[in-house]
Amino acid sequence: MQTLPRIHSLLILLFLSTHSIFSQTTPFLTDDQIRMLENEISGDRAFEHIRVLSRYHRDSGMKGFFKAADYVMQAAKDAGLENVHFIEQTMDAPNYTARSAELWMMEPVEVKLADIADHPVMLADGSHDADIATELAWIGDAKTDSLDGIDVKGKIVLTNGSPGWAVQHACYERGAVGVVSFQTSENRNPLDVPDQICWGRIGSTPPEGKKGAFAFMLSPRRGEMLKKVLQTHDMQDIFATGRKMRGGRVVLKAKVHTEIGTTPGRTGFVEGWMKGTTYHDQQIIITAHLQEEKSSANDDGSGCASILEIARTLNKLMQDGKIPRPLRDIRFWWTDEISSEYRYFKEHPDEPKKFLANIHQDMVGANQCMGSRVQHLIFAPYSRTSYLDAIFESIGNFVILTNNSFLAASRQGGLPRPFTRPIFSALGSHDGYNARFVPYFNSSDHMTFVEGIIGVPAIATINWDDPFIHSSGDDLYQIDQTQLKRNCFIMGSTAFVLAFLDDSKLATVAEETFAQGEKRLANDFLAAMRSLGESGVCESCDARIVIEQGIERETRALNSIRSLIQADWTSREKQYFNSYLDRLLVFMKQKKQGLLNTLSTLDSTHVRINDAVIISSPQDSLVRKKIPSNPISVKAYFENRDKVRAKTDLHPLMREEVYNFVDGKRSYYDIYKAVRAEQLAAGSWYYGNVTLQDVVNLLDAAVEAKALELKQ
Repeated sequence: MQTLPRIHSLLILLFLSTHSIFSQTTPFLTDDQIRMLENEISGDRAFEHIRVLSRYHRDSGMKGFFKAADYVMQAAKDAGLENVHFIEQTMDAPNYTARSAELWMMEPVEVKLADIADHPVMLADGSHDADIATELAWIGDAKTDSLDGIDVKGKIVLTNGSPGWAVQHACYERGAVGVVSFQTSENRNPLDVPDQICWGRIGSTPPEGKKGAFAFMLSPRRGEMLKKVLQTHDMQDIFATGRKMRGGRVVLKAKVHTEIGTTPGRTGFVEGWMKGTTYHDQQIIITAHLQEEKSSANDDGSGCASILEIARTLNKLMQDGKIPRPLRDIRFWWTDEISSEYRYFKEHPDEPKKFLANIHQDMVGANQCMGSRVQHLIFAPYSRTSYLDAIFESIGNFVILTNNSFLAASRQGGLPRPFTRPIFSALGSHDGYNARFVPYFNSSDHMTFVEGIIGVPAIATINWDDPFIHSSGDDLYQIDQTQLKRNCFIMGSTAFVLAFLDDSKLATVAEETFAQGEKRLANDFLAAMRSLGESGVCESCDARIVIEQGIERETRALNSIRSLIQADWTSREKQYFNSYLDRLLVFMKQKKQGLLNTLSTLDSTHVRINDAVIISSPQDSLVRKKIPSNPISVKAYFENRDKVRAKTDLHPLMREEVYNFVDGKRSYYDIYKAVRAEQLAAGSWYYGNVTLQDVVNLLDAAVEAKALELKQ
């Protein structure tokens, strides 16, 4: 009799908590602060940095990489950063730089096919010296079976597949001397990018006793033309030279000069500081990665330029007396993507303990009219959900909602058109801001911070889908200064809020974190409802797992705010705020049972939503008793994790989350539930499918490789 009113009240609360509120502001910034930051941040200044960086072919350890690093160091000093320096690191591969490379068709007619003076990506990185003229052979996609019956010894081979595969299978295994590939970047359809040249790589160290090979990269159009000359015996003028030729036999001449050092090579990253006044153990790490191919204007010249502009903006505002020096240290890193952080954490395992948060920018300058690109604003994974997500979402939504058109606001509400509070650069477009918040995605530097053994919350921006990434197409012409400014505003404002966060804003942080959690729980509830009524008792188990783990996630997010309570606060301030958080946590605990009761009522199969037994044998029950923990050594953890060989079908991101949830307290089964809930909340289309067996297989393999330890 008393269940229905409670369920009714809960559903009302759930509805109210998920109702979309179109906010034209953010509680973390005053109107004056918004205008101050918007007025100073310049997408046009950031663009000028990209103009310089895009000159360099700057993959890891190349001379172009170090030239770009030199430029960033000077620009960081000019922006007012302190202690700007290059952190030297070793590299597992040798240093490599291409000096010159040309590819010519000599027969049946002379045509220059590639020259790295035109664009460096015409030669795959890792190529060795060559000076040879020989016949060309077509080998299809370069996989082993496509080479059957083809004599490639002493020849250059043509493929539409991976240059790395072709070098391995055709050169090192069957005696070919070099490769010409017209593979597309990121597996794009050649019809979509007929004139784009993919950035390719081959191994720079050949097998023992083998002569190093080379690989040239052509556009799909040029590659298909070359293939047609090779396969067509009629008279033809395919390359439009004005001279008809008879195909069927092609002779190429390749001349390559590269410099390849010894292993280990040399790399590193640029660091600059903005010293805070008060708290030095809560550092804000702002990252972008410096290494990529030429021109790499968006990936990640845009991120490197944007964080230079954040540094300049904050220092300029301090110089003008508009803001004081921040309370917390801000460190700016221009990295050798991902590898810099992992190596740094191995060599300085105690440093992450001083980190408050990571703010990462990757691909933030896209002209969104080209390729219909969307700016992804990426939350932390569920293993690292915290107050940072709430601050990020609040500021990001402010920019999204004020830089897109809404009919009621502009046409009938009397507000400005096309946008209610536009952020435009002087030389950029007046297009809308096509952006959305998305569940965690990795593949850039922020992934290193959220590692379970590191434990630092991180957020990121990456635009996707991008038709230009890792190709000759990623150049200045597809950058929009306005989008640069908007992304710089979001991430710069987030850093600004964190840098100056004090007791006056802590209640706001708690409120926004709690409200954001309500939205996540509403999504959890929807995922749980959709699992009801399906076949098998495990579906009901899923429903409970999603709710249970959702409550645990929000409990962790609220508790993360306690890390912001400072030692110099009065005992009364600490007591008051801890009491406030405790009340919110009590509500979360009560909400769990209410949501489960609602699910039981809605379940058409009338199955009680309990912790259903999905473990079928005594041996399987060990998964509740096995408790993995991280090893003491960060270095050993990462080195041994690379040795893990597990038979699983886990999505790579869910594989990461299995590791991230290891804390020495959760059992195998607890970790399974946490990762399963995250997968169900996002959907199998996003994160694949998580099974208990896959999680057990991965954890057992990690223990065997000594990447993890089992607690006794």
